[in-house]
Amino acid sequence: MQHSGSASRRGFLLSATALAVASAFTFVTPAVAQHPPAKLIITAIPDDGDADRMRENFGALARHLGDAVGIPVEYMHVENYAASVTALATGRAHVAWLGAVTTAQAYMQMGERMTVLGCRDIDKGFVTYYIANPATGLETVANLGELATAAQGKGWSFTFGSKSSTSGHMMPRKFFLDEAGTAPEQVFRTVAYSGSHDVVMQMVADGTHDIGALNYASWDKADDELKARAPIVYTSPPFTNYALVARSDLGAELIEQLRSALLAIDDSSEEGRAVLGYLKAGKFIEADMAEWMGYVELLESGIDIGG
Repeated sequence: MQHSGSASRRGFLLSATALAVASAFTFVTPAVAQHPPAKLIITAIPDDGDADRMRENFGALARHLGDAVGIPVEYMHVENYAASVTALATGRAHVAWLGAVTTAQAYMQMGERMTVLGCRDIDKGFVTYYIANPATGLETVANLGELATAAQGKGWSFTFGSKSSTSGHMMPRKFFLDEAGTAPEQVFRTVAYSGSHDVVMQMVADGTHDIGALNYASWDKADDELKARAPIVYTSPPFTNYALVARSDLGAELIEQLRSALLAIDDSSEEGRAVLGYLKAGKFIEADMAEWMGYVELLESGIDIGG
């Protein structure tokens, strides 16, 4: 990953208010653990655009966790971001791979009934790429105010990913509002939601949309031909993103086993290589819900992220 940002634009970090909110809660598992389930279900936000690829790679994560804790773990695919949150909140899933927005949404529904197991080494400095079809003639811009100025009168269309995506909608929208001083809807002819990062890149590359926003990992994994048809014109400030979370009612012992298994993933096993390669991670690291409380605050501020 190649991205940078000055100290003055270190991205979406916790504000003093968010930290105060975080300190008001105790992120612990219940003292009385329930009996472990006979089978654990893991789900994930469908941000890939390829369900079969998600089943294969999250299946590898499920096998690794299951071998480590001695309980069968199965991956359950869901069709949209909201379904992943609902599955965790209702107990249809016990573990979920969520983005920052969906982590915050799950916390807002579950409170201390949810705990963070960890995140990738790349998730505490994540970025969004703005990309453009070469037909626009758009060159790299220093900020999104320049992009808004360049778009005036052009009739360009713009696409985000899913409305509930952190790096495909919420953060690029926030950065646009901050830097351009207006909403994308006031600048572009149309603003669409293509559903996933891969689809955003393909639609910009084929000219369905002129400009789009997607996470850097999805762009980086594409082939050179596709990258040439959807070049980067702007890189956002960094922000915290994905996390693997679990229901606290799994009990402290099982949660600690899952956490240890996650942090132990390396490239020495087939499953480990598959998981790390797919998720573009070098390793998984410790994390705490306090690091996502800024998103809870942002959601409560009323920013439009859709249903």
